[in-house]
Amino acid sequence: MKLIFSSITLGLFLLASPLLAASNSIGKDEVNVRSGPSLRQKILFKAPLGYPVEVEKKKGDWVYFRDWVNNRGWVRKDLISDVQTAVIKVNKANVRSGPDTKNGVVAEVSEGEIYKILERSGEWVKIGYYEGSDPVGWIRRDLVFGD
Repeated sequence: MKLIFSSITLGLFLLASPLLAASNSIGKDEVNVRSGPSLRQKILFKAPLGYPVEVEKKKGDWVYFRDWVNNRGWVRKDLISDVQTAVIKVNKANVRSGPDTKNGVVAEVSEGEIYKILERSGEWVKIGYYEGSDPVGWIRRDLVFGD
């Protein structure tokens, strides 16, 4: 199953920038991302299962993260997974049978789609469907966020 984070949902939140610490993903579906480390804080947006995030800091039972469009927010630590995922950052991209442009195209992926990272090789990552172990193929690292 591939996951898609729609442009409509993406349009609901645009914040700001800096740097990262650890690459993780959201571990449950429709997780509330908040403006501060408390259930009383404003909900900024909802993140889908598998949504890749880069944890910047931790405070008690909460983590503060950055996502692929530089949004930031807080979620409870128990809602973060160690499953490594990638979201497609470009409008359309080719996925290949191997980690090189000389390999044939096996699929085309679209911006906002989320895949599990299965393997790495140089500037390439092998992606697969989030649920299950079926690989889709190889994509250049610069075309995804979360690697």
